[in-house]
Amino acid sequence: MVAHIVCGSPNLFLPTCLTGYIVGVDRGALKLIEKKLDFNVAIGDFDSVSELEFQLIREKSKMMLKLPENKDVTDCEAALQHVMREGYTQAYLYGTTGGRFDHQFATIGLILKYAKQDVQIDIVDAQNKISVLKSGNYIIDVNVKKYISFFALESTVINLKLQGVKYPLDSYDLSVDDSLCVSNEVLDSCINVSFDSGYLLIVQSSD
Repeated sequence: MVAHIVCGSPNLFLPTCLTGYIVGVDRGALKLIEKKLDFNVAIGDFDSVSELEFQLIREKSKMMLKLPENKDVTDCEAALQHVMREGYTQAYLYGTTGGRFDHQFATIGLILKYAKQDVQIDIVDAQNKISVLKSGNYIIDVNVKKYISFFALESTVINLKLQGVKYPLDSYDLSVDDSLCVSNEVLDSCINVSFDSGYLLIVQSSD
């Protein structure tokens, strides 16, 4: 089951067809309304919208979860917690890049946090798809993205193997400060990735 969480980045990208369980986060709900897209729930403290815009979101929402401005989680994480309570174990995040860097950095931490709970979250914009994997063996569909980069998070990724890329690897230990795996190139529609321990940040890019 997949959920789509739409945040309010100024440069919001959405796929042509967006179906399923859709959450509008704060100003992201307003952007869904502007694009004439139905959504299941609006969530946030709505401090980034005017009173008139807030009333419009309330009117158009099937459900609204109004959060206090002073809270211990971001609106985005509150949306993730909501979709997990609804039974979703995979989510796509839109509208979290292209704006404030502190919010973008916090979102990377979020997808790492939930990868540890076996929840797959992908950050998607017009140019990139960003995800985190825990240790294991994977076949990754790379779609139309040309470049792919790999980064270790928290600690060294042990025994990393990459196949289906221009620069393959076999039994490589990738440390947090190692840039060896930046800007590899995809050779086919899917690649093979495996590693024995650690958490791997993967960035697929079209340019």
